[in-house]
Amino acid sequence: MRGRWVLAGTALAQALSPLAAGFDQGSGDDPVVVPPGPFFAVWGVVLLGCLAVAVRGLAPPRAAAPLFRAVRAPLTLAQTGFVLWLLAAADAPVLTVPLFAGMLLALAVALRAAVTAGDGGVGRRDAALVRGTLGAYAGWSAAAVWVNTATVLTDPGTATLLALLAGAVLTVTVGTLLSRGSAGFPAAGGWALLGVLVSTASAGASALAAAAAVGLVLVAAAALLARARSARQPARP
Repeated sequence: MRGRWVLAGTALAQALSPLAAGFDQGSGDDPVVVPPGPFFAVWGVVLLGCLAVAVRGLAPPRAAAPLFRAVRAPLTLAQTGFVLWLLAAADAPVLTVPLFAGMLLALAVALRAAVTAGDGGVGRRDAALVRGTLGAYAGWSAAAVWVNTATVLTDPGTATLLALLAGAVLTVTVGTLLSRGSAGFPAAGGWALLGVLVSTASAGASALAAAAAVGLVLVAAAALLARARSARQPARP
């Protein structure tokens, strides 16, 4: 099962790559929809969570469990994409958009597999670790890919930023409904939208701030609906 070592290697590379390539947490030149720097602390949770998932999945009994087997390949792709995304941010920013979109797709596949597998033969704590990490990673990415797009555009206007923000809200809301009650997805996606709200409100961009606030309400409503649906479904073994 070489895949478990590849997953661990890409998780380690992902965790160390910000030290080598640098990590831009927003600057004064960024569009107003970019959250303030402290909101990017979510990456610390994601990177450490991915490392924990990889380490827990190394032991032979867990490595063979359906849950770890199901998420291994797409999570490996997402982690590889993260490293490439950081490298592209320095030298070819326009490439960060398709790379981020590819990461989000891989994470969506991984999260879907994780919530479908249930405990997946690994116990509730490990299953919660996997779903929580993937949910946070995918939820933040669902909003951040749209914000990332704004950063590669030349002086985007309010209408363009509203369109991108609408895309972020729609992606996070739909993703929340499809995540079957995974708390990590709406929490991280909502955190990103809260960052947009703080940034736009501080800049006096009232239309963008209002859109972000509406987005937060929609995501919260979607999370409650998803939890209610999940509670009515029989638990998977």
